Order: sequence, then structure tokens, then C-alpha cells
Amino acid sequence: MAATLNPKAFPFSSEITCPGCQHSITLYDQIGCEAVVCPQCRSYLLFNDAGRPYVEQKIHVLKFKPVMPLGTTGTLKGVEYKLIAYLEKKEGATRYEWREYMLYNYAKGYAFLSEYDGHWSLIAGANFYPDLASVNCIYGNEAEYEGNTYLKYNAYSPVITAMIGEFDWDISAEKLRAKEFIDPPYMLTSEENIKKYVTDWYLGEYLEEAEIAAAFNIPVESLPEKIGIGANQPSKYKARWLAAYKISGIAALAFLLVQLSVIWLRPEKVLLSDTYALAMPPHVPDTSKHVSTALDSLRNRTAPAPADSLNSFAPDANGNYEFKSFKTPTFIIPDGPVPLEFELNSQVDNNWLSATVELVSEKDNQTWSISKDIEYYHGYEDGESWSEGSYTQTVLLSEIPAGKYHINIYPYAGTRDVSSLFIKVTESVTLWRNVLVTLLLLCLYPLYCWYRMRKFETNRWMNSDFSPYQKDDE
Repeated sequence: MAATLNPKAFPFSSEITCPGCQHSITLYDQIGCEAVVCPQCRSYLLFNDAGRPYVEQKIHVLKFKPVMPLGTTGTLKGVEYKLIAYLEKKEGATRYEWREYMLYNYAKGYAFLSEYDGHWSLIAGANFYPDLASVNCIYGNEAEYEGNTYLKYNAYSPVITAMIGEFDWDISAEKLRAKEFIDPPYMLTSEENIKKYVTDWYLGEYLEEAEIAAAFNIPVESLPEKIGIGANQPSKYKARWLAAYKISGIAALAFLLVQLSVIWLRPEKVLLSDTYALAMPPHVPDTSKHVSTALDSLRNRTAPAPADSLNSFAPDANGNYEFKSFKTPTFIIPDGPVPLEFELNSQVDNNWLSATVELVSEKDNQTWSISKDIEYYHGYEDGESWSEGSYTQTVLLSEIPAGKYHINIYPYAGTRDVSSLFIKVTESVTLWRNVLVTLLLLCLYPLYCWYRMRKFETNRWMNSDFSPYQKDDE
């Protein structure tokens, strides 16, 4: 016997008497009713050929209190329903239990409100979704429906532990094997009737408590509190990740386009590039306490000049050698302000060279001063070669105005064995490090959203034996 599909019959109900306790039972679809549970004595009643009820068995007392009584009406997703049955179920041989409220629409038939740990789903079959006949189950681990892929989340045999209300089939006699596939907020459920070798598909959609409370005009506080994450509960972090991914991607692309435009409109230009020989300052003898004599004059005339002024130059109090300062030729910055990159290179060998570079504006003598150390060391230790440092150092000055400039260089080193210093000045240099840092900053929030989304999904699948994250976490 099937449910009566008659829109005009929705407002009407009828009464029967329980043969077990003589309690009056309200039926909302007496013509389609095949089984009913007496709310008074918990008798499970079937109907004989004459349409008279008889007691088939006794049903366990309800463990939970339903949040709404039988006969409650409400409208969900634009469809008007009446609550005609309530079931308590569990997975066989496990502690997992949930509750189902069977809803009846006289035009479309049955739908179910399923609640597990405070998470609700509205579930309906082919009478609501005719396309369910096209569900394609792939290798038992995935299901495809309307172009979307659902991942297998659970497989079990449901067991009814208690119930009240009426049914259009002998629900107590059926034996099912169920599989659940999720694509939040949706869930596909297949129920295989072991006795009839028939499989039916159902589509469930996650609902928030406020929507259920408003639909059936009940206090939202009366609904059970949520525990954990529902199997098909939508992730707010996924929505944030998708939004952040799109916005940050657009921002990164716009930033790169602007950067490329700047490079095209204002390309790099080398203003100065030359190598300068390093020399010691002239040696000045100390004559403060020496009285010149005729003999000294004779000695000065006969003594040869020093072969190498370097050999006659002594280190300072710190043991370092200060070279003669020098000035570069004038160069011009035609348009400004611009960033200037200074590249310093010296072929030091197990040595160091420090240079103070002073950029001087020839218009008003405004100066910008920077210092850089060049050092390079190498050797052998325990039979292996090693090296540290670099021959080259770079430094950047930003927002340098247009005009004529020269550079004053003040070099000094750890030894006298440094012969030259290469200097290169480039304007409008592309600051790729800043570009990279900006792109990384644009990625931070999407990465955070992705992390929260993944954590949410990992927690969702903790109660599943088919988690796609198990291999990743092992």
C-alpha cells in the first residue's frame, strides 16, 4: 500500500482504536496507512485484509523526547508538511544513534528531517527528486549526481530502536544496508533492501536550527545543541577560502600588471659603472721633534725614494688600513624621484673592505650616506674546503630627486692587499624582493583560510572510515 497523493485530503484525519489498549489513534492518511504505533501502549499495529488493526509486536519506549508532537505542520523549502511519525535509530553494533521525523506532503509524499548531535538534514527520495534515478556510483567510493561528485562517508545497517506514528509500509520488517556520500551541504544516501534486492537513493540537504524552528513555529532553544561537525555541514571556511582566493588572485594580478607597466614606462638605467684603483694617502713624516741639520740635508739628497708607498703606510690604532678617498665623475638623474641601487664589488681574498659611500647633490650639496662591508674568506678544514661571504654588496636609496650628482668614496680594509673597487649605480631598479614580499602578503589571508578549511574538513572526517585525509596525516 502506498501513501495517498491527494492535495485536497491534507487537512483531514481519522481515528482508529488500538486493539491492545483501546486508546484512540489519529491517522493522517488512513487509506495509505499500513503500519502504526500506538503512543499509549507502544503496540506495533498492522492491518488485516478487512482493514482492521492487530498487534504485531511491542515497540521499545522512546529514549528521547521529540521536539514537536505528531500532527505538527510547517513549510520547508516552499513545501507544506505534516509530521506523522518519529523514529529513533542507530547503527548496528555501534553507539551512534540519531532521530528522524517523517514528514508527509499529500501532493509529493514522504520526506524526513534527520537529526544527529544537533545537526539537521531534510531528506527526500525520487518523489521529490526524479533525477535520483541517474545517480552513478563509482567503484563504491564516489557517487555522481547532477554533475557533482559525492565522497563516501559512511556505510552501515540502520536499526530502529523506537518509534511512534504511522507508515505506508511494514517498516519493522525491512532490513536495509545504507551508504552515505557527501558534498556539503548535500548528502546522497543509498538504501539497499536486503529482502527485495532494491536500492533507493535519497538526497539530503543540511538545515540550520533557525530555519527548522521558523518552519514549524517552535522555539529554537528547544532544539538539541550542536555537537562537533555534521557529516554534510557546510564549511564557512570554505566560502571564505574561495572568496579570499579570488580576491587575492585578482589583487596579485593587478599588482603585477602595475609593476610591469612601471618597468615598461621607466626601465632600469645604469648611471655609473666603473672600477677605481685604491691607493694609500701620501706618507707624511713626523718632524715635530726633529731639528734639521746640514747632515740631514745631505742624507735626503743621497737617499733613494721609497719603492712602494704602501710599505711605508702604517695601520691605524685598530690595525686597519685607510685608503685615499676619491670622487666619481658627475652623473645625471633626468627624472625623479627614483630609487637608486648601488652595487659595490671588490676581489678581497681572506680579507674585508668597508666603504662609506656618500651621494652628493651638486645643486645644494645635500648628501645621502651609506656604508657597506665586503668580505670573503675561504680555506680547508678536516680535508674539506669552505667559504663564506661575497665579493659583492648592494644597497638601495629611495626617492632620490632629479639632478646632477657625484659620489665620494671613503674605503678602508683589514690589510693593504686590496687593489680596486667596482661601483655601479642604477636608477629605477626593479625591487623584485619587494614584489615577492607583496605577493606573499597577499597570500597570507588565503593561506589562513585554506588552513582553517582543511582543519574543518579533517575534523569532519574524523568519524568516517573513508576519510581522504588519513593517508595525508599518516
